Amino acid sequence: MLRFVSDDEEQWPSKLFERAELSRLVAAAIERLPDVERTIVSLYYRKELTLRQISKVVHLHETRVSQLKSQAVHRMRSSLKAKWPA
Repeated sequence: MLRFVSDDEEQWPSKLFERAELSRLVAAAIERLPDVERTIVSLYYRKELTLRQISKVVHLHETRVSQLKSQAVHRMRSSLKAKWPA
């Protein structure tokens, strides 16, 4: 049995399952965000744009973009806390 289990703890089946489940929960939390928040999160974390660049894309003031990003992160954290044990 030991020759089938990786020495690298990150490759253990339990770790792989946890990572996949967490990814699924994060994706579901993102899908539930309002459109503008989802767009901001995507541009910030996936495209790595600055808040200034995002403000030009979504036609909102930079401070409003910052507020919406913070609000989106708070929504996602709340969603994940309810479904993912600490």
